[in-house]
Amino acid sequence: MSALIINTKSELKKLLNKKKYLVITILSALVCLMRLGGNMLIAKVSRGEMVIKSNLIMEMIGFVTDIVVPLVVFMAVTDLFASEIQEDTLKASLMRPLTRFKVMLSKSLAAFFLGCAVMAAMFIICLIVQIVSGNGLASAGQGAAAYLIDMLPVMALVSMAVLINMLSKSPTLSMLLCIVVYILFKYLNLYVSPVGQMIFTAYSQWHRIWIGSLLPLGAMLSKIGILFGSVLILYTLSYIIFDGKDY
Repeated sequence: MSALIINTKSELKKLLNKKKYLVITILSALVCLMRLGGNMLIAKVSRGEMVIKSNLIMEMIGFVTDIVVPLVVFMAVTDLFASEIQEDTLKASLMRPLTRFKVMLSKSLAAFFLGCAVMAAMFIICLIVQIVSGNGLASAGQGAAAYLIDMLPVMALVSMAVLINMLSKSPTLSMLLCIVVYILFKYLNLYVSPVGQMIFTAYSQWHRIWIGSLLPLGAMLSKIGILFGSVLILYTLSYIIFDGKDY
């Protein structure tokens, strides 16, 4: 277990050393500021007659969970798998005193933790902006719970990205496929019912099921099964391919 933790930290450090993840977070923060700027502009144009008191934390959660975090996760998984395969540096990871399963798990966990870190950072940024703008701590506790709950579906995104990276040796193609498949799944979620609701991407904003939801227990259990069943299937397939390859 200690070796797995050490290797996960090492893989996470690789990702944190890449400035592009910081850039994505900063750009996402700017979107948050633009959202606030829109409210302030409306108030100015209307000469104070229309003052929008918004819950910025919850308004931004869809943007964070459906766009920012998936992009970060896809990039992270591609950096740790397809890029290392192309650069022939994956062999160094396999030479460590770890089983292939732990090597793959440590890389997957690193991508997962990075996605969660970006989500947490966006929550903090939205909270600060909301306080500075005079909207106070409205629903801050509920917002924190929502962001925390929405970290769980990130596991499914990581599993999907890992499987795609197992099928492609090209980082560019892997990244493109991750985005295309994700968009396809989102399209099915929104426009093809009930098939779309059987795909894990329908539950990226998982807080909707748990916070203020009136769903019966059976329906909630089925959604839990879809999410974690998808993780299990995708990850199992990924490991079978990873274990059978000669790097």
